[in-house]
Amino acid sequence: MGQVFVRRTTAALLFLVAVLCIVCVALLVLLLAPDWRDTGGHTTSGRLQEKTTTTTTTTGKPQPPPQQATTSKTITTTEEGPKEPWEANYRIPTTTLPHHYDLYLHPDLDTGRFSGRVGILIGVTSPMTFLVAHIKFMNVTRTELRTQTGEVIPLKDQFEYEPNQFWVVLPRSTLSPGNYTLHLEFEGSLDGSIVGFYRSVYTTKAGEKRSIATSKFQPTDARSAFPCFDEPSFKSTFTTTLVKPSTGYIALSNMPIQHEVTDAPGNGLTEVVFEKSVPMVTYLACFIVCDFEYIQQLTKDGKEFRVYATSDQIHRANYSLHLGVNVLNYFEDYFQVEYPLPKQDMIAIPDFISGAMEHWGLITYREANLLYDDLTSSSYNKQRVAAVVAHELAHMWFGNLVTLEWWDDLWLNEGFASYIEYKGVANYEKDWDMEGQFLVDDLQRVMGLDAQLTSHPIVQPVNHPDEITEIFDVISYSKGASVLRMLENFLGSERFRQGVSNFLRRYIYANAVTRDLWQELEQVAPQGLPDIARVMDTWTRQMGYPVLQVSVSKSDKTKLEVHQSRFLSDPQAVSADDSPFGYQWDVPVTFVSDVTPRQQHWLLRDMDKLMLKKPAGARWIKFNVDQYGYYRVNYEPAMWEDLISVLRENPEALNATDRGNLLDDAFYLAGSGQLPYPTVLSLVAYMTKETHYIPWTTVAKHLDEMGRLLRNTKAYPYFRKYMVNLVSDHVEKLGWSDTGSHLERRKRMVLMFLACSNGYEPCLEGAYQRLSQWTKDSDFYIPPNTRSLVYKFGMRKAGVEEWEVMLDRYVKENNAQEKIKLAAGLASTKEDWIAQRFMRLAANESIVRGQDYFSALNNLAKNPWNTHMVWNYVKSHWMELVGRFNLNNRYLGRMVKYVSTRFASPDALIDIQEFFAKYPEAGSGARARQQALEEVETNIRWIDNHADLLHSWFLKQQQQQTNQ
Repeated sequence: MGQVFVRRTTAALLFLVAVLCIVCVALLVLLLAPDWRDTGGHTTSGRLQEKTTTTTTTTGKPQPPPQQATTSKTITTTEEGPKEPWEANYRIPTTTLPHHYDLYLHPDLDTGRFSGRVGILIGVTSPMTFLVAHIKFMNVTRTELRTQTGEVIPLKDQFEYEPNQFWVVLPRSTLSPGNYTLHLEFEGSLDGSIVGFYRSVYTTKAGEKRSIATSKFQPTDARSAFPCFDEPSFKSTFTTTLVKPSTGYIALSNMPIQHEVTDAPGNGLTEVVFEKSVPMVTYLACFIVCDFEYIQQLTKDGKEFRVYATSDQIHRANYSLHLGVNVLNYFEDYFQVEYPLPKQDMIAIPDFISGAMEHWGLITYREANLLYDDLTSSSYNKQRVAAVVAHELAHMWFGNLVTLEWWDDLWLNEGFASYIEYKGVANYEKDWDMEGQFLVDDLQRVMGLDAQLTSHPIVQPVNHPDEITEIFDVISYSKGASVLRMLENFLGSERFRQGVSNFLRRYIYANAVTRDLWQELEQVAPQGLPDIARVMDTWTRQMGYPVLQVSVSKSDKTKLEVHQSRFLSDPQAVSADDSPFGYQWDVPVTFVSDVTPRQQHWLLRDMDKLMLKKPAGARWIKFNVDQYGYYRVNYEPAMWEDLISVLRENPEALNATDRGNLLDDAFYLAGSGQLPYPTVLSLVAYMTKETHYIPWTTVAKHLDEMGRLLRNTKAYPYFRKYMVNLVSDHVEKLGWSDTGSHLERRKRMVLMFLACSNGYEPCLEGAYQRLSQWTKDSDFYIPPNTRSLVYKFGMRKAGVEEWEVMLDRYVKENNAQEKIKLAAGLASTKEDWIAQRFMRLAANESIVRGQDYFSALNNLAKNPWNTHMVWNYVKSHWMELVGRFNLNNRYLGRMVKYVSTRFASPDALIDIQEFFAKYPEAGSGARARQQALEEVETNIRWIDNHADLLHSWFLKQQQQQTNQ
């Protein structure tokens, strides 16, 4: 190829011309191309897929000026490239503060739509080029921004940024520090979900369907009812207006009604204007339009306390009303902080996703958790109502008056309410032994989960919206409550109460973090106590808990040595070194003996061991008195034998909580290979003399779990005979009569469940006979405490005729507590084709409400003959379930865990792993999946390690009984 030569000056000139051409073209493109924010074109940062919808307002408000009319745009995807500030962070900037909401909502119960408008008074604390508010599942039809003097601020653009659920507002010029009002008009649907602002439909006894509009926002669904700053750190006042039909309906919100405007916004409608609220977070706002009735009572300060329910159910509201007033008065005295609102309402909602929600001044409940009557409700139902009401009222202070700063401190709300509820109930129901019941309902339950590698700390970093929903779990609630109970025990009840009161007073109407509580409690702590924050950080900022190993010192027989190590259900599991404290704790060690009263000492995390003087002449020594400590205790063999001997000779030598504690520790220690099972079962032998509800509830949980794991082993038939021998005398003495105290009635149900579930024929026959009579005669009365047993175990022997009768009565039943019992009965059939039919019917919301669907699947799955059927259904219908409930629904994720953890074979584990791999997106069920895999692996190892030994032990017991 020939060469071409160009002079340097010529080359330079050509290069300059080329550069000038490029610059000119670029300038022309910039000048001629429209601004993407004004026209909906693509941006240089790669935002794509903008949906445009021009809408008109439906609120009756005049149309906005043309330049302010909103073309609702949605930005849904982001490519590689520079990120705008509203893309880079899912949190709202703290330089914008919502001071007040002027909110107008119009739910249309006929069309299932709602519309509204809101003016948000926003304080801007530093120059801002944009504003954002949360929205979800709604269409914004108008956007306007005004200065404090009312001047309209020109906007460059406004659009939805869907990944962060933001409505983004871009003014044409930078906003200076000051106050601004963001006016938005919007519309959305009341149907398709039972969170946010939604429609609930119920059927009256006369067969008429009625609709109500109601709301449930926690944690992140206020944004689907109105544009807002939907984060717990933002507290604002609210002035709310609700539109209702003028006749037959009432409107309720957090505050009392200020006034009403009839025939507005049109004929047959009324605008209900409520008083301005106290400062509160968005998830506490509540809006209800319903046709309910109420009963009321006054608090000791003369404030109205009302309970609302449907006209068919209002007669069942008396118990919760009287209890509620008592508990509210008690909490005012306990906290020494007045209840701050002028009224308190509680309302039973037919469709409600949670157990209850602490909306300030208007607490919403599932009907089963608020309504009670002696004729149809069991003792469990009564206690459940009492506990939930007390829990929600505790939130009026912890959570509402003082609110967490961010969701990683959720336990400050839920753990505290979960503990203080017991004090509230105990003040009203003084003979229920609520202190002891805490062990079986909260502490022992959460310690099982917290012994796994897939647990998490109480204070848990939250970095994604799915993680917010996920941490509403037993760790935040029950472990949070358990460590507070331990803290109160070593601090002293009066000092604890005073510190809590001081905390509430200091942070009233504000936000707080965990360390703020520790600081207030430290101020009232006695001399000589370790630093509160130091101690409690070991319990809240690392997961798990210790097991204390107690033994007589080899070098000095008058001393006891106490060592700590992390307790794991599988000690061979490889745990990550992810604890700031190396999985060591500051442990309040307590013990009691037959010759000495309770003593307390500290085993601090930097101590190799704790040396204690052994009580001289003691026949037995029991550590962790009343199980106040959040830890387990393992003793050397001789000390276990001493405790077993005293229980066999005189169980009352230890109180019921200590007996329950020994049983719980022993079973978990044996399951993890740290205590021989013969030792545990020797301990259980004393149960033939046990008469208290708490130890029986503790042991029933463990024995039921053992039976489930042994079901497919050769040990199972001998285990069942062992169980019948253990409980049959108790069952015969108790009989089917529904008599005795509250705890005696509950104990009867525990023992009869163990008898029936292990094939005790008199129990099964008694259940079937009663079920048969009930299906033939609708007036045949089954006492509410034995009703669940009759429905469940009677159905195991019943046929399709009885099942059809039960289904018909379930569909027609309006009492939510009775429906729960009937649903468990329907799921208990042993006919696989009937069970499959019920599983299909459960998906029909005209038969099973959406709120009860997962319970129906769980009820089916807990019967071992149905577990595989339910699991196969979940696998084959997974995308339908996700479409119906979405991955952010934590109950969907937990249902998967509940079903899958009932398996205990390697093939099942592989099946579960393949399902999770096929559908890797888990949303708020991500941790539940990890826990499921760990539990199934633990089940498999448990059978490998213990099934043969237990077979030999049960067989030997059977032979000994035969020879006697």
